[in-house]
Amino acid sequence: MKFGFIGTEGGRFYREFLDEVLRAEELGFDSAWLEEHHGVENHYWPSPLMCLAGAATRTSKIELGTDIIVLPFYHPVRVAEDSAMLAVMSEGRFVLGAAIGYKPDEFALYQEPLKMRGARFSEAVDLIRQLWAGDSVTFEGRYYQLQDVRIEPRPDVAPQIWIGGWGNLSLQRAASLGDAWVPGPTAGLEKLLDCQATYREHMATAGRETEPASAPLTREVVIADTDAEANEIAERHLLVNYRDEYGGGWQHPLIGSTDATPVNRLGALSTDRFIIGSPETCVRQIQRFADTFGMDHLICRLYFPGISHDHIMRELELLANEVMPAIR
Repeated sequence: MKFGFIGTEGGRFYREFLDEVLRAEELGFDSAWLEEHHGVENHYWPSPLMCLAGAATRTSKIELGTDIIVLPFYHPVRVAEDSAMLAVMSEGRFVLGAAIGYKPDEFALYQEPLKMRGARFSEAVDLIRQLWAGDSVTFEGRYYQLQDVRIEPRPDVAPQIWIGGWGNLSLQRAASLGDAWVPGPTAGLEKLLDCQATYREHMATAGRETEPASAPLTREVVIADTDAEANEIAERHLLVNYRDEYGGGWQHPLIGSTDATPVNRLGALSTDRFIIGSPETCVRQIQRFADTFGMDHLICRLYFPGISHDHIMRELELLANEVMPAIR
């Protein structure tokens, strides 16, 4: 199994994030990932592709990806060009993770309509792939029209496209357009398995008989020397994501809508959803997800508002030295 992580987030914390990526590469992590949201103080990245470019110049082995970018905020030509440059800069270590987005205030910020964003997304993915592959591309879509164009440079090997989302149409797009479906960290195991079954059904309907390029899974992870310490950190920091963000007016597609689990109670939220505890406890919890969901690439989201860079560096050490050897 591969292990990746989402480290310190927030536009002012780039140096901390970069230090974490460099240390993670030394420790043997397989991947590092950035998320995208807008207008959130000291959390998330407004320009994840730009941040990954910086990491690409300082690393040589670790895979770099987005988990995820909100593709409707970008013109697909720009994404195709920036992704091609990241593929060159990283020597093929870049994975483009993308989804349709859901926050009304962010769509207002970009003056993009929420309506039909899924259809725009599908066209954009199709166009990006054509631009990566073709010497001359003519594209006649509903939202994008191009005549006899090309981008330079084109990647020697096209980056994989991982598609996120929970709804039936998002899973259908992941099955028909993506190299993999990348589930976010918010769903419990029952929801994960239900979506996984739907995704596989759509794969079969689309006539895709081969397995996806990867079976990734993103999870909230808080690891410390003891269960008590890990739970205390989760109470102080992890719950901010659910109580103040997802449950605080974000109109999240799961939390507060289809999933009515109380967002201010760690015990209610964490069961079959979070990975929290000592190394031994985390190994058991990860193994349960591996045995039931069957992921081959675990992306550990380690940053929550207010958590310290020093603690994340400690988590990387614990994961690399005590958890990863036990799972692998």
